[in-house]
Amino acid sequence: MKVSGSSLFFAAGSAAVLVAASVLGTAALPAAPQTPPTPQQAGPAEPQAVTVLFRALLADGRPFADVRLEDVELKVDGRVRTPGSLQFVQPGSGETAAARAEVPPPFATNLRGAALRDTILVVEDESIGASMAQAVQAAARQFIGRLAPQDRVGLVTIPRGGVNVGLTTDRAKIHSAISEVSGRAARNESEADAACRTRQVLDALMNVFRGAAGNPPATIIVFGGGLTPPMFDDVTRMSNPVGLCDIRGKDYQEVELVMLGAPVSVSVIHVPDPTGSGAAASTSQVQGLEHLAGITGNRIIRLVGSSEAAMARLAASTSAYYRLTFEPADSERNGLTHPVSLKVNRPDVVVTTRPSVLIPSARGAKSAAKSATPRDMLRVGDVYRDLPLRAAAYISREGSTDNARVVVMLEPMEATASLKAAAVALYDAKGKLVVQATADQDSLARSPPMIAIVAKMGTYRLRVAATDAAGRAGTVDSALDVQLTGEGALTLSSLVLGVAVEGRFAGRMQFHDEPTAVAYLEIYGVPKGELSAELQLAGTEGGPPAVRGAMRITGEPSDRQHVALGGIPIGSLPPGDLVVRAVVSLDGVPVGAVTRTLRKAER
Repeated sequence: MKVSGSSLFFAAGSAAVLVAASVLGTAALPAAPQTPPTPQQAGPAEPQAVTVLFRALLADGRPFADVRLEDVELKVDGRVRTPGSLQFVQPGSGETAAARAEVPPPFATNLRGAALRDTILVVEDESIGASMAQAVQAAARQFIGRLAPQDRVGLVTIPRGGVNVGLTTDRAKIHSAISEVSGRAARNESEADAACRTRQVLDALMNVFRGAAGNPPATIIVFGGGLTPPMFDDVTRMSNPVGLCDIRGKDYQEVELVMLGAPVSVSVIHVPDPTGSGAAASTSQVQGLEHLAGITGNRIIRLVGSSEAAMARLAASTSAYYRLTFEPADSERNGLTHPVSLKVNRPDVVVTTRPSVLIPSARGAKSAAKSATPRDMLRVGDVYRDLPLRAAAYISREGSTDNARVVVMLEPMEATASLKAAAVALYDAKGKLVVQATADQDSLARSPPMIAIVAKMGTYRLRVAATDAAGRAGTVDSALDVQLTGEGALTLSSLVLGVAVEGRFAGRMQFHDEPTAVAYLEIYGVPKGELSAELQLAGTEGGPPAVRGAMRITGEPSDRQHVALGGIPIGSLPPGDLVVRAVVSLDGVPVGAVTRTLRKAER
């Protein structure tokens, strides 16, 4: 089959699917990690209690795991509150968490899954001097060295990006990204320029927090050289140059509000540059970082001298936390932050918690639950869980090199549910909605339903929103890197897994009793040599292939776009997750690879 123009996924003709006869064997396939069964009915309604997260630490920074409910003294708005429940959470512990962390999830969901230990390293490189880049790299590696193999780590540089690696257990991938971290502080940065940089940094941090929303609380570690502190009065503002990007208290308050709504645990590491000059080296810039640390509830960490002990302590202290609930008064359910004071009456135990708690608005929640539409849900930060959903996005080329087509698959996680309406949106680094689309009835009638949008290449937050025939609402949020794979003569689309239905390719997010899964890949560019592709199966993301087989490539050698197809026999596989990897080669030399997790679930 010859493919030309801007293609839509899942449009392969019967000939293309039927020639995908190079089917992989299964003799050496490793046992797949078990996955929890798909829910068959909706869970109970969200509780009305408000949660306060805190840590109880021993003198050496290790978590204290024996806090009892009667040990806790909680005050909100200065009033003593009666705690409702207390839970000790140790993310990443247990066999289930360890097994699932080795393989990336094949899709995102709005279910509350097993608590994984996730850490996102955020480097504000434009305030870090070049001479301190190696110190930052060393500290990051020291922290990661204290984590368990199943713990996931991500890395992003802000405010303009450059390095962006999503949460992964692939240590080689993270260490390679850490090596790319540099210090880019301007030696003669003015106070006005520092303020504008601070505004960009605060916007970028909020986007990182939003991207982590809907998942178990992640630990976010921010490395930075300095930020402009807030200006609290007109006298302070008048003393600064005209045209300065004013940083006011409300700017940091907005960061706090997003952080509390995520929720995430944030630690701030100050990276001083003894050779620096300009605004980044001023005392006020340190005050800005201290102000950021203040709203997190954690003390600022100074990266001075050897960082080994500090990183060991940080890794230990962030390995567990407590969830405490309380029932606020109706008058306090106003969508605002409220000051918190929390003590644990146990000797030699130090408590860290955020200085405020966000109490959602009861009226807003009720009205949203009654009348929420997918388009409404795209414009708020609330996480809707009444309708359990799964969703996945796939990237292909769209016309010019600056644009990409994003095809989003979504479906209810209950076999008896059907979607009534759905919409998707992408949000940029500042949290601005940049593109959206609403599903028509033809799209909803597909199995699974799909929505396509076109966006410029870049990093986004994806939100998928839907309602079902019973009026339930659900949203799924996930980070999305809209890029083709590869930088050379050939680039690759996402790898899509599906089945052959009446001779045509149809995507699937998970499989059940199908005898064969089909892998679909688009290859862009004119090959300068003999083009080939191999399909591999592995037990872990970076693991060696246990099974491999050739893919069939369609089209003429001179075409600018080819399709690679391969079949995977899955009928005898046990339920669980495996990594499918497509490796594209020219004259036998690999030039690109893409992966996708295949999930086989029980009926």
